[in-house]
Amino acid sequence: MIDRLLIAMQERGLLLSDREIDAYTEAQSFLHDEDIADALWLASKIGGAYEVIEPQEIEVIEPLPEISVTENVLPPSLPPLPPSSVPAYIPPSAVNRDHEISEVPEQGLPIQVKSAPALPDSRAIARSLRPLMRKVPSLNRVELDEIATVNRIAERDIWLPILKRSPERWFDIELVIEASEFSFIWQDTLDEFQRLLENQGAFRNVRTWYVRESEQGQPRLVKKRQNMNGEMDAQITAESDLSSRSPKELIEASGRSLVLFVSDCRSRIWQQGQIHDWLALWSKHSPTAIVQLLPERLWKQSELDVGFAVQASSLVAGAFNSQLQVREIGVRTKINPADALTLPVVTLTANALKQWALVVTAGGRQRVPARLFDLSWVKDPERDRTAAIIQPKSAEARVELFMATASILAQQLAGMMAAVPVEMSVVRLIQQELLPELTPVHIAEVYSSDLLEQESQADHPIRYKFVKGVRGLLNDRTPLDETFQVIEELSQHIARTLGFEIDSFTALLSPKSDWTDAQKDAILPFAQITTEVLHRLGGEYAELAELVERDARERSDWIQPIETDAPIDDGWDGFPKLEVLTFTTARLVETETETWYPPLQTEEYTVATISIDDETPTASGIELELFSFKVGSIVKSGDDWVVQKSEGQAYRYVEQLNEDVVLEMVSITGGEFMMGSLNNEVERRNSESPQHLVTVPDFYMGRYPVTQAQWRAVAAMPHVEREIDPNPSNFKGDTRPVEQVSWEEAIEFCVRLSVHTNHQYRLPTEAEWEYACRAGTTTPFHFGKTISPELANYNCKVAYDLIRGTFPKNKNRSKSIDKTTPVSHFDVANAWGLSDMHGNVLEWCQDHWHGNYEGAPKDGSAWLIDNSEDAIRVWRGGSWISNPWYCRSACRNVNVPADRYFNLGFRVSCSALETLQSHTEE
Repeated sequence: MIDRLLIAMQERGLLLSDREIDAYTEAQSFLHDEDIADALWLASKIGGAYEVIEPQEIEVIEPLPEISVTENVLPPSLPPLPPSSVPAYIPPSAVNRDHEISEVPEQGLPIQVKSAPALPDSRAIARSLRPLMRKVPSLNRVELDEIATVNRIAERDIWLPILKRSPERWFDIELVIEASEFSFIWQDTLDEFQRLLENQGAFRNVRTWYVRESEQGQPRLVKKRQNMNGEMDAQITAESDLSSRSPKELIEASGRSLVLFVSDCRSRIWQQGQIHDWLALWSKHSPTAIVQLLPERLWKQSELDVGFAVQASSLVAGAFNSQLQVREIGVRTKINPADALTLPVVTLTANALKQWALVVTAGGRQRVPARLFDLSWVKDPERDRTAAIIQPKSAEARVELFMATASILAQQLAGMMAAVPVEMSVVRLIQQELLPELTPVHIAEVYSSDLLEQESQADHPIRYKFVKGVRGLLNDRTPLDETFQVIEELSQHIARTLGFEIDSFTALLSPKSDWTDAQKDAILPFAQITTEVLHRLGGEYAELAELVERDARERSDWIQPIETDAPIDDGWDGFPKLEVLTFTTARLVETETETWYPPLQTEEYTVATISIDDETPTASGIELELFSFKVGSIVKSGDDWVVQKSEGQAYRYVEQLNEDVVLEMVSITGGEFMMGSLNNEVERRNSESPQHLVTVPDFYMGRYPVTQAQWRAVAAMPHVEREIDPNPSNFKGDTRPVEQVSWEEAIEFCVRLSVHTNHQYRLPTEAEWEYACRAGTTTPFHFGKTISPELANYNCKVAYDLIRGTFPKNKNRSKSIDKTTPVSHFDVANAWGLSDMHGNVLEWCQDHWHGNYEGAPKDGSAWLIDNSEDAIRVWRGGSWISNPWYCRSACRNVNVPADRYFNLGFRVSCSALETLQSHTEE
């Protein structure tokens, strides 16, 4: 057998002569003598070859004669239900064994799907770990040094062996996997990654552990055990089945172990800061890294966002985490070294793992993405641990949020899943037949979204279903051909698994007389969901669904009629309890005889009509769309200030300026606010007093300052009162705000835009600007009590007095920006979705300048001086060159309307989408 193996290796070019090896530049890619010896030893341990099963001839059974079908379930326009037929029998020995086939679940649809490769590009991942294959002298094993022994015998005639330490692999691997509610999505991927580590030959030992949350809410460590066949169990069992282990078991005395903690970093043990103690313990004795299952674009949605994003490198091979060189720390960072925990973060991709392996081995100038955690802040009991994300309640809001934040493939998957029962086997079928580009990341996006909820079934595995109303909305968004494609694929797989053939999915909608009870139970979920989808599609599909339901009403073992919307009744969706009002109707009539009537009493009352509106608001026929953004805030943590980001949502509409340029307008709901600043606000001015209550009506405001691309698009429109320069800005860039614009030119922009769109655009009033900037806050900035150069573009070389010493004259900033930045450069907004309200460019307002607020209007309108068009005008917001106190929400200043100052820009407003025609008529 060994001779045949050697011949086969020579034929395939795996064995070369010494001369060929010397001449070949990539000899390391081929097998050497030691590698061959290892392979032969392994072959002897594995045993003989498996028996080859010869394929048997398939006997084709003649189909039975057609049986006429008497029941008429389908409308004439659709194909009739096909008769039952007997499929050709395929012996088990003829089944293709090249791919694993998932077992039919005890609960759920009976379909068999080939397993797709769970770890894409596993060969590249294996190559990326080669830097870790280094060998080092063993601490407890020795071997004969033949050359040294022979040389000493020849030179000194001493016939004693010389021993040397045996070479062995450098590291052990401790693979620690966090078990969460979505572990079933990643199980195949992690099993394959574990096998890759074990078969790589790069590590002395590979041990696998699980971390899960105990009933008491504490992290619990268990070792992955082997089954009776010597294979590793795929999943951990109940808590009572396995004993807890100490995290100290992972500590290797010599420091020659690597700890890889696999997690999506979303669980409660992350939110409560409990897992950080274990990670800190391991990182003090071994190189420790986080294997993040989610791609980097989703890290903001995990607890990694609690740490500071940094780059880590190493000058020493095998350095512990505390020895890593940390770079790119933000200016806000001031952490006690005893509380600092640096953890490299990698994904299951070849590039990320290679980068980390080179950092571990100190191979060149390599850096790896990492998170720097302040343990005192992570474990601070006053830290807000709630997810700062808007939780949509209605089905429409859930779907809108998902479509605004999920990847394209995840959106496609959700649309296809809406046509069929929610099962992992069905998802694998969609992946195999319809969306081969799907990865576990896309599946996790759907399962962890607000579209699905867990079904509460005792004594059954956790299952998921769509939230009420979501399935129908997704059906409406999904192309009809995709819906029927996934229904058809699933129906064919169900039929093949149960042993019969069908021509169309309609054959599974009504039970046949020859179906067994087990077959009915297996097909029932598919029939129920498909009927619901057909109802939603309307037309002839709805007629088909009604016929199926009509047939099902005569049976007790088939689908239930689709639920319709419940009537408005007591307690429905928070509707107030209705009461019966009894009254008598009377009327006055004239008679020929005079009759005495008591004097009539007048009672005033108000008639209230309760109506249920569509949740999607509209404005002048334009439907507003929901969009998502990140809200930036600065909060106190100990003695320092920490930047936090959360998710926010608002409504907007979009104006098309030309084929390539749009203008986003955000809906601002009216309300009351205190305009001006308190007497104790740092660096305030007298012009900001007295504080006074202002009521602002609904309006719309530009999401960003007007950009240079938007300015050019409007400048190309016919002029109304004056010509404007299409390129006035000093700092060029389509997405940078336009600057060096006078107040008069900004007015011309608004007039041209109004003519183009038939909506009355204008500059915001001072009251509108401050109301929108504050977005419900009362602090100096909408970020909080202070401002950070990581959230806004301003003169950060000067500190805001409130935190002097925390931002000491730009100490940790390599260089100031010193120019405008593209709008939303910092990827944050206030709570209402407006960006760049603090800094970047000054923003013109409608109002004339007044030295204080004595006599200011209280209805949110512009405060103007009669017959004074040339009077100086107000600007707000501060700019890239402004000191921080000029960027406060309440700060106001002044310029001549004809001035084109180098940092003057603007944004536009619109009063409830008032049309230009109605404005002219008024």
